Amino acid sequence: MDPGDGFAGKGLQGGAASTPVGPTNRRDAIRMLAASAIGAAAAGRVSSAAAPAQDSAGQDRATKDAAGQHERQMQDLQLREGSEKIGILLYPGFVSLDAIGPYHVFLNMMGAQVRFIAKTREPVPCEGKSAVTPHATFAEAKDRLDLLLVPGGMEGTLAAMEDEETLEFLRMHGVRDGIVGSVCTGSLVLAAAGLLEGHRATSHWISREVLACAGAIPVSERFVIDRNRITGGGVTAGIDYGLHLVQRWRGDSYAKAVQMFIEYDPKPPFQSGTPEGADADPAMALLLKSAHEPFNQMATAAIGRSLGVKPSGKKGAP
Repeated sequence: MDPGDGFAGKGLQGGAASTPVGPTNRRDAIRMLAASAIGAAAAGRVSSAAAPAQDSAGQDRATKDAAGQHERQMQDLQLREGSEKIGILLYPGFVSLDAIGPYHVFLNMMGAQVRFIAKTREPVPCEGKSAVTPHATFAEAKDRLDLLLVPGGMEGTLAAMEDEETLEFLRMHGVRDGIVGSVCTGSLVLAAAGLLEGHRATSHWISREVLACAGAIPVSERFVIDRNRITGGGVTAGIDYGLHLVQRWRGDSYAKAVQMFIEYDPKPPFQSGTPEGADADPAMALLLKSAHEPFNQMATAAIGRSLGVKPSGKKGAP
């Protein structure tokens, strides 16, 4: 999947390097929404001006008050343009929805630059057979970012946790960027880079406790914000905290418009998205946890090698 062609070809615009295809893309649609709000306010003023003079001064004042209130409401709905710079790190074997979910949310912020970043510009395979073409390489993405996001995965995540070039890129941005974040087991990569020590953080529920070996404080929440770190739970949590960041950067009205525009209104058939869900089967939770225990053990070992952590959890020479 090429972010400059595949997404744009579906009516999306993928950062500075992308070229929208077709008469209207999603950002244009939101611009039209903002314009229509402004136009409605203007139309209200024109209608008020064209109406016959009121015999009653009280009625005239009421009309003006109503018009003023309407204009203020329309101004509140205006979707202002911004200039956020957002990078989503890709590595072989990442989970596609971890990256594409928040990417899709952020694309709807007018003026924002949303880019996929990887070691090279070669297409990066995700956990299936598809791949995403990066907009930039590590070497080309040295400017400060408002958000650098790391998706999760399985085998690919373990490899990224011990890839020094990837970890150094994260450390560089972790020192100076606005926010460094993750979705799902992407937090394990942040942990291996030493970016979560002393921070409250979360991950996929199966691997959340692994964070403790890097000095993080595991928290069971959909997403967790601690200073300039934001970590999300499993897979779909990236959409939730993507909307939260839109709210932080652009305000309530903008975030509500984006949520409505992407029709994010999940109604799953079961309340079993976490082991604590009303429909969750404890036996199934135990089975899933047990099946992934080898992954957790390998992740713990990878963090230990990256940070020089002894089995006791204390840093030092092995």
